Amino acid sequence: MAAGVLLHWRGITITLKRAMQVGGLLILLVLGAILPYVTMEHYNARTELVRSTVQLFGAGGLLSGTDPSYLPSYDVVVRSQMNLAFNVIGVAPGLQEVGTVVAAVTCWGLFFDEINKFLWWPLHLSGYVLVVVPIPLLVGLYMLRASRVTVSVGPAWVPAVLAGLLILAVTFRARSRIDSYGGI
Repeated sequence: MAAGVLLHWRGITITLKRAMQVGGLLILLVLGAILPYVTMEHYNARTELVRSTVQLFGAGGLLSGTDPSYLPSYDVVVRSQMNLAFNVIGVAPGLQEVGTVVAAVTCWGLFFDEINKFLWWPLHLSGYVLVVVPIPLLVGLYMLRASRVTVSVGPAWVPAVLAGLLILAVTFRARSRIDSYGGI
């Protein structure tokens, strides 16, 4: 085996560099999924004030499933503004969920000597999706706070953005290894 090659088998070459890229990417994606995503105060069905903190895959349910009338700061005059704010901030966990799943499913394609373009493109595009997550998240947070909603975002979006940047860096570097399909 060549220096730095951990495994070479049927067109797959796992080097230390590639293993670190994919491993780092997977660690960032897992951190983005398990760290707290959003915390919000609202009334539950028994009209008790509760403070809910959820992870990525529960954030969409909390943000889009909470009726503004269940918020301590509810005012019928600003209901439409609250609905808009929930719609804006609700885009962020959806983007991060899609980007996380697509990246986790396709990142193993980086091990191939000739990367299939049907693995490279979804991975590359998931990088862009993960990088834009903070835009609707922070804009929606600002809008909700302007409506006096007690809400805060957790650190889960930070590893997602870092994973998106890593994806973009490694996919641009791996672009020369995309299958050419010269015979097709």
